[in-house]
Amino acid sequence: MPGPPSPPSPKLQSGTLERGLQACQRRAWAQAHAALAAADGESRLSAEHLEQLALAAYFVGRDEEYLGALERAFSEFLDHGASRRAIRCAFWIGIWFLLRGEQGRSNGWLSRVQRLLGAEGDCVEQGYPLIASSTRRIGAGDLCGAEVDAATAAELGERFGDVDLSACARHLLGRALLQQGRISEGLASLDEAMLVVTGGSVSPLVTGLTYCGVIEGYQQVYALARAREWTEALSRWCDEQPEMLAFSGTCLVHRAELMQLLGSWPGALAEAQRACERCLSVANRRAAAAAHYQAGEVHRLRGDYAAAEAEFRDASRFGHEPQPGLA
Repeated sequence: MPGPPSPPSPKLQSGTLERGLQACQRRAWAQAHAALAAADGESRLSAEHLEQLALAAYFVGRDEEYLGALERAFSEFLDHGASRRAIRCAFWIGIWFLLRGEQGRSNGWLSRVQRLLGAEGDCVEQGYPLIASSTRRIGAGDLCGAEVDAATAAELGERFGDVDLSACARHLLGRALLQQGRISEGLASLDEAMLVVTGGSVSPLVTGLTYCGVIEGYQQVYALARAREWTEALSRWCDEQPEMLAFSGTCLVHRAELMQLLGSWPGALAEAQRACERCLSVANRRAAAAAHYQAGEVHRLRGDYAAAEAEFRDASRFGHEPQPGLA
């Protein structure tokens, strides 16, 4: 009877890990995920490398693996006294749940962030809970509170030179200003967020989130030239990363919305249907719901009310408000 397999050699572990890290740098996300997951199986990854595994998992649509790797990184950082790195992991877990409407789990992780920050004093990480607070306040209609939180976070990002924080904060500040009717100020803040993103130093995750949020803000106030410009830029960014699934479906939704607004209804419907398929393939129910709603809008405009109603009901099933389209 054969004995147990021999443990992998350190050279093999190092080579597998190195391939994964190099793939992350190339933004070859499927290759990065496969190599880093294999390296983790050979020898448990460090906290820093678990963050890279989490990022690769996010971009190939493996949400449970993303959360699991971040939770492990959080614990590893805490165990080694790197509390500020742990705070960032906890923040991104909390934001993930917040953006998907899971308030209880989001609150739990963001409460951990606040508790850990209590021992840290003045640091850039103080700005990250303000991103979560501003996001919540916008959703609740507290636009003045959202503006204050986002402006404070933006100041911290600029003072400490944290481009991720600056991009997130400027985007949220712009959205809060737009919804208050302060259009010129809001557009200026969104434009500034995109300048930070195109500077090239923003992390891939924040780049994708900012692109999508800023485009949505432009569309809400019918700044169509800006929306078209940045949708094309988002499309190029997605095309440069063919293994990425995380933002490609959302990009198709934005393209469908623009095509509809510009009167290209057949193209808009095709893009919305492609977006539905892509978003569901990575279990992104929120984006899939938006894609179904957009398909319903095109069917409604073309007079195919039965097809429109079916799409609006699918949008509702995945968590999107079906009105006013369904009405």
